[in-house]
Amino acid sequence: MIPTARSSMSWLLLCAALAACGGSSQPSGNAPAAKLDACTLFTYEDAEAAAGESLATMSSALDDALGRDPSECLYNSGTETRPRILSLLIRYHRSPEAARRIQNSSRSSFNTMSGGQTREIPGLGDGALWVGGRIQQLHVVAGSRQLVITVQSPDGTDQLPKARLIAVKVLQRLKASEKKSA
Repeated sequence: MIPTARSSMSWLLLCAALAACGGSSQPSGNAPAAKLDACTLFTYEDAEAAAGESLATMSSALDDALGRDPSECLYNSGTETRPRILSLLIRYHRSPEAARRIQNSSRSSFNTMSGGQTREIPGLGDGALWVGGRIQQLHVVAGSRQLVITVQSPDGTDQLPKARLIAVKVLQRLKASEKKSA
C-alpha cells in the first residue's frame, strides 16, 4: 500500500529530524558533487529481501511535483497505521572528519531519542552507530558521506541484523561506483 501524501511527508520529516545535528543531503563547501542515487545503492530487491515480503515505494505529493530526491530511497511493506519502513538516506559533509564529528556529536541526542539504545557497530565503513528502540536506524560514515539506513518493523523487534546486511551491500556498491569514477 502506498501511504498518503500526509503520512509520507510525516515520515520524511521524522527521518530528517532523526538524522539531524548538522550536515545536509546536498553537498556543501568543498564536498564532492552528489552523483549517487540512493535507490541504486539500496534497490527494491534489497528492501524486499530484508522485509521478506512485497513492498511499495514511498512518495509524497511534493516528490510527484518536483521529482524524487536522489539522496533518499524509501520503501514500505506495512500499512499507514503499522508501517514497515526500509530506507536509505545519503547525507554529504565537507570532509570525512566532518562526517565523523557530526555522527559522534549526534550520539547524545540519539541516545535520548532511543531510550539509551545506541551503540557502536564495529567493522562498517569508517564508523557506524546503531540507534535502536523505536528508531531502528544504522548510521554509517563512508568517507565524507553519512548513510542512514532505517529498518523499522511493526512488531518492534530489533532490526540491526537486517540493517547491517543492507549496509554491507550499500558499502560494496558505493566502493564499486567510486572505482568506476576514478
